[in-house]
Amino acid sequence: MLDMTVDYANTRKQFGRAIGGFQAVQQLLARCAGEVAATAVAVTNAGRAADRRGLAGAEFEIASAKVVAGEAAGIAADIVHQVHAAIGFTDEHPLHLHTRRLWGWRDGAGPERLWASRIGTVALARGGSNLWADLTSRDEETAA
Repeated sequence: MLDMTVDYANTRKQFGRAIGGFQAVQQLLARCAGEVAATAVAVTNAGRAADRRGLAGAEFEIASAKVVAGEAAGIAADIVHQVHAAIGFTDEHPLHLHTRRLWGWRDGAGPERLWASRIGTVALARGGSNLWADLTSRDEETAA
């Protein structure tokens, strides 16, 4: 969706120039790219944790990735449809197919608040003083 939107912004002209040249559109695309990058890092971290410790041992990372990805899905979908305007929802344009699928994946495993609650439960069980270590060096702690 991001690539499709960047391409559209660089080819769609308004007021005599590509809409991707407008600072407001550039800011939206940068925010979308940031959400995509944050999701990629969270999902990669969850996958690595699951490889190292199994699914049960990676619940914290998996729940964190679900929250990050779910929030990013909503933000990114809003942005790409804002840049595409109404054309993104037409039958002729494929953008709506991607965003509908994204929303389905986001909603399929429960809302972000459910997963955030699971993170909170794990953090409380481990003790508040361990939260920073869980966020920054959980694998180092396990390897030691």
